[in-house]
Amino acid sequence: MNNKHIIYFDGICGLCNSFVKLLLKIDSDLKFATLQGKTGQKLLNKMNFSKSDFDTVIFQKNDQIYTRSTAVFEIFKTIGGFWKILLIFSILPISITDQLYRYIALKRFKVFGKLDQCDISIFNKPGQFID
Repeated sequence: MNNKHIIYFDGICGLCNSFVKLLLKIDSDLKFATLQGKTGQKLLNKMNFSKSDFDTVIFQKNDQIYTRSTAVFEIFKTIGGFWKILLIFSILPISITDQLYRYIALKRFKVFGKLDQCDISIFNKPGQFID
């Protein structure tokens, strides 16, 4: 993959880490960075997001940036295959899908737990984990 596909995620979120593990099984060419790391902090600053706003997944596809539910849909579109079926939900207005995303983000620690730190041992390909 010559394209720049980076997923920025909350490194201590159990749900986020499970999502990353799933994506690693499906597409080993994706790159990952935590929102808490240097690269993630630079992006949050560039986007005028709070540097402690870790409740969104951010997907950088080349020069385009996607957040919240739009990021999730774009990730599924990028990895393709069976996962494209989930794009059926992208026909809903972004206001509705983002509201659902925010609700899940609000409950994620209670339901999926909170890690002490990001488990970088899941990244086994050089350059796959940025920081």
